[in-house]
Amino acid sequence: MKRFIHLILLLTFVASYANAADTLTTQSKIEEVTIYKQGAMVERTAHVKIPAGVSIIKIPMISHKLDQKSVQVGISNSDITLGKVDVIMEVTNKDSFVKANKKLVDRISVVRDSIQILTSLKSTLKNEKRIVISNDNIGGKKGFSAEQLSGIASFMRKDLNEIADNTLKYDRLYDDLTREYRISRQQLQLLDERALKPKAAILLSLTSPTSSETDITISYIIKDAQWKPFYELHVFEKTATMNINKKIFVSQKSQEDWNEIKMTVTKSNPTKNNKKPELTRYTLPHQIVTSKNTQTTKVSENNMVKVFGVVRDEKGSLQGTHVSVGNISTETDASGFYEILAPAYSTIVFSHSGHSSIQRKTTNENVNMININLAEDASKIYAEKNYEIEEEAAETDITDIIGLKGSVDNALKGRVSGVQASASSGQPGAESSVRIRGTSTLTGNSQTLYVVDGMPIEGGKQSAESNPLASINPADIVSMEVLKDASATAIYGSRAANGVVIITTKKGAKTGSDLYNSVFSNLEDYTETSAGLNSIPSDGAEHEAALQQEEISVHYTYYAAPKITPNVYMLAEIPHWKDFQFLPGKLRVFSDNTYTGESYWTPKDIEDTLHFSLGVDKNVGIERQLQVTKQKKNLFNTRDKIKREWLITVKNNKEVTIDITVEDQIPVAQSDAVKVNLIDNGGATLNESDGKLTWKLKLAPGEKKEIKFIYEVIIKDSSVYDSLITDENL
Repeated sequence: MKRFIHLILLLTFVASYANAADTLTTQSKIEEVTIYKQGAMVERTAHVKIPAGVSIIKIPMISHKLDQKSVQVGISNSDITLGKVDVIMEVTNKDSFVKANKKLVDRISVVRDSIQILTSLKSTLKNEKRIVISNDNIGGKKGFSAEQLSGIASFMRKDLNEIADNTLKYDRLYDDLTREYRISRQQLQLLDERALKPKAAILLSLTSPTSSETDITISYIIKDAQWKPFYELHVFEKTATMNINKKIFVSQKSQEDWNEIKMTVTKSNPTKNNKKPELTRYTLPHQIVTSKNTQTTKVSENNMVKVFGVVRDEKGSLQGTHVSVGNISTETDASGFYEILAPAYSTIVFSHSGHSSIQRKTTNENVNMININLAEDASKIYAEKNYEIEEEAAETDITDIIGLKGSVDNALKGRVSGVQASASSGQPGAESSVRIRGTSTLTGNSQTLYVVDGMPIEGGKQSAESNPLASINPADIVSMEVLKDASATAIYGSRAANGVVIITTKKGAKTGSDLYNSVFSNLEDYTETSAGLNSIPSDGAEHEAALQQEEISVHYTYYAAPKITPNVYMLAEIPHWKDFQFLPGKLRVFSDNTYTGESYWTPKDIEDTLHFSLGVDKNVGIERQLQVTKQKKNLFNTRDKIKREWLITVKNNKEVTIDITVEDQIPVAQSDAVKVNLIDNGGATLNESDGKLTWKLKLAPGEKKEIKFIYEVIIKDSSVYDSLITDENL
């Protein structure tokens, strides 16, 4: 009896264990995706009902391109215990693949055998034909009579005709079988490529005291995903507002489509794994290995040269050409002009939509003039532009800073290559003297510029009371960065000639000052979440996705340079643009719901107002005409005088009053051989360095204004007369 009871208990235990070991398969759905600069974090949700005991849950059909170390799983029911989590790879449609593969392989085998049989038959026919034709001595020495010979000829002709017919039939059948064989092989290859794609599956164990259910959240990172911003601008001049649709171009090849998902984009980078950092052996002095066979050219970190010029194509000046060198970039204006500070011996890249890019090298001369002619490239829909400005920064580990005593500037000492930090005085809390690669001024001032949460702080104070860094708790610091190269002066100007230390603190921290109200760190940590749902297929192509919509106040102005183009450009100014977290990007412009073209903007952190062009406005007209040309010599024929009178007419055909800036110019004499006199400026403001004339006008609806300016050129050297008199721009 006891043995029977033990047997019942054993069977019950085995049955319960077998039940617990059963795998429950449940499907999941992608709910949200966070896209980084490179890569994306995918969040899936699933729901499962489980019995009491231990259950193994399988969640299949997940991208095999996921980073397995990044997988995280959470459950909503606190009464259920989550156990081990595993990631496996499997071919989900293996059975159907095997069936289709067998069918193709069998047919290929039949076709291949048929081709071999046909090849043998064709060879046999060829031999028969050779025997029939070569057998021309059938009659022997005695020969045949005419009647006999006629019968033999008829027999051979019939035999040869039959051989020819069979040969033709076999050739056609051979061609058909060869074609079918080739197509079947291609189908087999496509089957391998399409059907044999692995999918990941998540296996997790759940333990519950009773029958229950829970929501499951799974997140993981995939690498093949990118995004870049662009904007749709809807202009309404009468209301002085603008609707801005924040959008992005998204591409991804994760092998799973993102259908109707919530989307977040960010400029930060994902966590690669959950492994804690490990300290390794730290020795002093550092070992430095140099190569005796390597020749290097050293360029001073502060050796910046000014580069300027004009970019044109065969049609004329190219506005909006992207000019970049490393992390520094600018755009050409309406005349195609650009100017940029660049390191000596660096490479400048010129790129424009629909044109082939060109690269040019700078020299170590203080000023480089580089004029560019870009060739159109019809194969390009638009040129890829890199609008992001990412400073080359040296970032110190926060764990090195936490626990330090004294001022935060001491944290740089011995932690960043090329940076020297020493105490300026023996007073506690006094500012350290920080040098980033030497001294750049004749006066020997080598103090570094500090930027705390976007606010520049001048160095040079020597007391604890005047050292603003002494009041920052090291535990509140999120990151410290050192800008040592051209990126420093590109962002902060001449103040940053001795380098910049950027300190970002924890958001919301307050220590009695406004230094923690960070704008700069907000831009660096840019994050935006879509208001609606988006779908992005996994095809690697760029797809549009909508994020947010903003309605903002804007001031519209107009600009014209009739010497260069007869077009008038509509400009916009957005004050306090940083409140909206705009990134550099392309613009699609709509005026009163009519598409007017594309433009661009490049917001700069150091400017509070964002200025950009909305493109040509056909409702404002401008015309430039040469009214008078006079040439005369003095009594002794020792000099020539050329007089020019220009008339500019501007008309506002819009229904609103506009502010318009009109610019023209007079020539600037470069030597004593020529002298230029401005006789009548027409009410303009003159910039004597470049001869630019500027008019600020206000035009009512339908109003027309005329601007006239007169100047003369006195030629003292007759050798330059011919070149000047033929100058159409004079």
